[in-house]
Amino acid sequence: MSNIFDMETDMPSLSYQEKSLYASLVAYLIIYVPYFFLVQHQGLSQIVAVIVTLIVLQIILQSVIAAFSRHRLTDERDRLIALRGYRAGYITIVGCIVLGLGALWLHTALGQLNPAHMAIHFLNVFFFFLVVAEIVKTVSQLVAYRRSI
Repeated sequence: MSNIFDMETDMPSLSYQEKSLYASLVAYLIIYVPYFFLVQHQGLSQIVAVIVTLIVLQIILQSVIAAFSRHRLTDERDRLIALRGYRAGYITIVGCIVLGLGALWLHTALGQLNPAHMAIHFLNVFFFFLVVAEIVKTVSQLVAYRRSI
């Protein structure tokens, strides 16, 4: 009978690390989705603006989370999850770089890439790969926290 009136849910509350990861993921999506999918001409100034905006947004979000979180201690489990996330991100970025270099070589060999625009194209493609790797790292850490590894 006492179980019926318990107000606790089966899902535990989010830890400081999980809140931080969710905030980072939201910031990545808010900043990078419009940049990669809505902006047609991406130059160096837009890349710098996106990075600066992301840094400012991260500082604000992480400060708010730190101000309202009580338990910010990390243990061995948190370190292990972070290492697994970095491993997933590293594997992703290495795979994307190999694919990107192969695609760059192929497009250059076929004459489909304008040499005048090659530098900014190269920068945008590899910036996209870096963003994908960072999102993979964050999502893999969130999955590990939810699975309680």
